[in-house]
Amino acid sequence: MLKYKNFIKLIIILLISSIPLYSHELRLHYSRSYIDNNILYADVYAGINIEIDENIKRYVESGIIVFLNFRIDFLRKRAIFNENLKEVYLSRRIYYDFFTKEYVAVNSETSLETRSQNFYVLIRTLYQISRVEIYETDKLNEENIYFFKTRLSIRFQNAFLYLSIFFNIITPLQYRIKWLKSEEFKIGELY
Repeated sequence: MLKYKNFIKLIIILLISSIPLYSHELRLHYSRSYIDNNILYADVYAGINIEIDENIKRYVESGIIVFLNFRIDFLRKRAIFNENLKEVYLSRRIYYDFFTKEYVAVNSETSLETRSQNFYVLIRTLYQISRVEIYETDKLNEENIYFFKTRLSIRFQNAFLYLSIFFNIITPLQYRIKWLKSEEFKIGELY
């Protein structure tokens, strides 16, 4: 009975120590939009602080695969309800290659790997996403008002299946997802 109580106390201490006092806020900022060959493109960048970078690095080095999920919504402004014209989902998978001792990021669209021995150099290249194809401008009315909403989320997956039970008990990083809205614009302003 005494061993059981000590085990319960240990589990409670582990759970309490793994929960931070505050959550981090993840933001995906809209940078700019432009038109090229009658296609609307957008550039976005992630606004994450160094503390989150350090946490991500620690988890990646421990064998946890980190997924950065980017979402860009293109909306038309309406009087009552805004109309969502397109949702774009992008993802970057980050893990540590223990054989080559490199950090690896895999692009979801192209499946290209980017490798670096310096984690911070690699993560900075992932936070800037340029030339995201959004919509054909031939299908848009130049008099309507449009805007973007952006969101960033993080998902974790344990690379070692036998540790999945412990990983699911202790949440590695507490964060809040923050939707950001761009300034409103008309398509004619981008030419």
